[in-house]
Amino acid sequence: NDIGLLDPVVGNVTLRPNTTEQVSVNHALHFAGFSGAFLLSTLLFSLTLLSASCLYNKCHAHSPHHRRKRGLSGGVEAEDAVCNISESANEQATFEDKLIDIMALEDPQNVFQALDNLDMSTLLRGALEVERVRVQMVKGVFSVLLGSLGAPGRRVVTVLLGQVTGMEGKLQEEQGARLATLAAQCTIETQQRMESQHRAHASEKTQAERLFQHADQQEVLECTVLLEKLQTLEQERLQRGLLARHEQASAQAQRHTALRRRVELHTIFSEELEEAARTGELDKDTASKLLHLYYTCQDQLEDVLDLFVANQRAALSERQAQRRFLLQGLHCLQGALCCTLTTSSQHIDGWFAEIRREGGLTDQQCAEQLERAQLELLRVKQALEETLSRERRAMHCDLIKRRRARISETMCEQKREQQELGSGCGGPVDQYLLRWQSLLSAHRIHYSELLTHLDQEAAAEIRKVLLRVLQETEVELKAVGSAVSQSLQALGVPRWLLQREVGGQAMAEARERLRVRGRDAAVALRAARCSIQQRRVQELQQQKQLRERLAQYCRNACASQWALSETDLLRVRLECVKSACRLDRCLVLPCALSRARPRAQPDANAEPHDPSPVEAEKTLNSKECPLVPGVCAGDADDVQTFRRRMEERIHLLQQEREMESSAGEEACVYEDVEQQVWMCEQSVAGELATLQWERAERRNRVLETHSALLSLQALLLQHLRHIPTTQELSHAIHAHSLALEEAELQLQKEESELEALQFGCESDTELTDAAAADENDELLSVDKDCRMAAYLQEALCKRQKIAHTLTERLEEMGRRQQVMEDLRDQLELKQLYSFCDQDLVLSAAMVRFSGVSVMGLQELLRLLLPTLPEGELQSLTDALSPKAGRTVGPCRDLVDRLRNDIISKNLSAHPPLTDKETDRHLADALIQSYLQPCSVFRWIIFQLVQEGLESKTHHELRHCPNRGPVLSSLTEEHYEETGLQSAFEDRERLRCSDAQWEFIPPSGSQDREESGRLSSMCPQG
Repeated sequence: NDIGLLDPVVGNVTLRPNTTEQVSVNHALHFAGFSGAFLLSTLLFSLTLLSASCLYNKCHAHSPHHRRKRGLSGGVEAEDAVCNISESANEQATFEDKLIDIMALEDPQNVFQALDNLDMSTLLRGALEVERVRVQMVKGVFSVLLGSLGAPGRRVVTVLLGQVTGMEGKLQEEQGARLATLAAQCTIETQQRMESQHRAHASEKTQAERLFQHADQQEVLECTVLLEKLQTLEQERLQRGLLARHEQASAQAQRHTALRRRVELHTIFSEELEEAARTGELDKDTASKLLHLYYTCQDQLEDVLDLFVANQRAALSERQAQRRFLLQGLHCLQGALCCTLTTSSQHIDGWFAEIRREGGLTDQQCAEQLERAQLELLRVKQALEETLSRERRAMHCDLIKRRRARISETMCEQKREQQELGSGCGGPVDQYLLRWQSLLSAHRIHYSELLTHLDQEAAAEIRKVLLRVLQETEVELKAVGSAVSQSLQALGVPRWLLQREVGGQAMAEARERLRVRGRDAAVALRAARCSIQQRRVQELQQQKQLRERLAQYCRNACASQWALSETDLLRVRLECVKSACRLDRCLVLPCALSRARPRAQPDANAEPHDPSPVEAEKTLNSKECPLVPGVCAGDADDVQTFRRRMEERIHLLQQEREMESSAGEEACVYEDVEQQVWMCEQSVAGELATLQWERAERRNRVLETHSALLSLQALLLQHLRHIPTTQELSHAIHAHSLALEEAELQLQKEESELEALQFGCESDTELTDAAAADENDELLSVDKDCRMAAYLQEALCKRQKIAHTLTERLEEMGRRQQVMEDLRDQLELKQLYSFCDQDLVLSAAMVRFSGVSVMGLQELLRLLLPTLPEGELQSLTDALSPKAGRTVGPCRDLVDRLRNDIISKNLSAHPPLTDKETDRHLADALIQSYLQPCSVFRWIIFQLVQEGLESKTHHELRHCPNRGPVLSSLTEEHYEETGLQSAFEDRERLRCSDAQWEFIPPSGSQDREESGRLSSMCPQG
């Protein structure tokens, strides 16, 4: 409503008349509607509940927990396996559709960047496929090894498969959590880097605006365009760098999970067979034999997987080269189409310029006719683009449908065959692995040929469309040229100026360029394929050499042990297998490292050289500084400098992008193989050092305890001299002597049995040598009817057989010697334990007679055994504690006397030291505190294995006090530095703890003072 201050108020009013008519209500209709709505709602609610229940059951059936339960109860059902195969095949077919989407792109830079990203995704999926095949092969090996044992073997296989399924679920959960954390970190990093770059670009724009205040408008426009182009290139570079770093992090996470899965598989098999042997489900010898067979077949399994990885890498590289070749051809054809239109437009411009020079038309007429001709060309170009877009959309769906059907069918068939073979079958393990090798090679060849054919088919379809559009373009351009000639002829232009053909020359030039580029691309493709095959052969040779080197090291490491039991050998072989499984060539990590590595930046003003990646990164970062720092506005020279610097940076970024796009498989950065082998060797040496350390620890622990018991007996005996001897003490000593004699007799009996066993082994060795001599005679027999070439060939074959046979015999002889020495060591250790037990009984009786309390006994034991753990000390105290002591008076006197003796011995051996000598001894003690025994063991074992196990080393090992290759290989100078002057003489005084070396002074000997002096120099526990 419009209201004026002085005008009357006018308002709009709406009148509605009231009616008095009666409205009849139909209650039956209302009830029917309510009932129908209620029934419909109930039906919909029931359907919703049913759908939710089905969806939950389906998701629960595919959950890792449910699969784990099914694995423990009997494995995965056949229907679920078929469903998983179908889903996996459809997913792979959908992934391969991305190439068709890439072919639909028009910008060449975007196309090849997308192709590189697709290649990295393909490598990631290929690495996952390798791990899936490895797990299937290992499961099949489980079934083959245990299938011949009947029902117990099947039960163990069921448990193994359940454990593997549980391990897979756990690894998937950890991998998901790790990838989620990695994605969050990548998101934060991307946001920070993008914000930083945005601030830098805003600062550059602000500085440029100050510079452009008094500059020419045309220069400002050109510099603004250059600045936008530069910032776009820098943004693309940052995105590529971030993507490469994220791909590297993802590849490293995947590699970590893969290595952990391999180690867990070996650990599961070893632990389950040991558990089955412990519970009696399998015989101990059978379990040991199965473990040896499993460890032996791992070499062949790794060879099969090395071949599979090398073939997979070569196939993916050839596929990438083929796709790049196809895309280059398509974009050359599309470029020829665009170039034809551009050249035709330039030809028309030149045609009208010539007409204007000859004076055939006025300037106004020329401008009108030229504008009309350019409009016709624009119409032709738009019509062709619409036709091309329409044809591509129509062709896109058809291509994807055909590709998905064929790829899905092939993948289903291949996965079904792999699953059937992975379920295991009868026969030896080597034949089973050979079947895997043949199957994987056949599948790889068939799938590569299928994808190559499909890619070529798709490229051919798109090429047909482009050629048809190119032909239509030629026809349209000729029509445009004819129409322009007719209009010019109507205006009176001379005939000799009208004899021009629009598009003909451009099409001829485009065809010639296409022919030359196609020929060059074909030559480059053949060269790339040849290089890929050469790298494949080289990779297989290097892998074979690395694995032979590691296997030789493991054999030498095992042979270097003077005594090695069957359990210890299985532990060492398990560690060797774990090390060997980490020695493969990862499929995706080298390419991820090469993409994340900074490229060398070329500089036009610098001398030609090859800068390092670090120098290249510094060069580019230095060129990303603000463009115009400290520049005064309004100076034309400064504007020119600003423009020149932008052009240089744009040129550098474009060159970098070209280098990244042209980098091929040869640019992959492989990990240091020497470092990998060294780490594997260190792992094996560490396991051997652990075994030797445990052996020495057991021996030295019982020696330490025995020495402490003897010292306690001497202390208590001195106290009991002042107490009237009783019949009980005499009886205890007499019983102790009888127990010692009985222990001596038992040990002599066991020694005679060991000698008999050794004599039996020697007899078996003689029989084996006699059989081997017959075998040698058979090997050395020669067929006199053969020719000389056949003689030489047969001699080479027999030479290899004889060398292999002799090597096996030597290893068997060494293995028998190791077992016998281990039995002898166990017998000696048993003797020490027997003597220690008898002395423990006598010490307990003397403690009971002397009346020492529990607290006093604990203090005495703490002084005698300062490094003994609290739990073992409590157990020893319980074994020695008196049941009914007489008095508790002499406890404090005994403790004080022992403490004073220890202090006086340590102090009487040394005169007072000066400050300089005290500092020197403290420095020596600090160095010894860092000298870990395990580190010394590992270093010595590593050096022994590297020296090749000479006979001198074996002689030194034979006289080692602990039957190991540890202390005897140290030089006398090293013994003098650490206080160990003779390991053989002081072996009963050596105590190995977790952090230092200490010496126990033997009671009642002349060396007590000297060993006390050495103990005072070493760090105490």
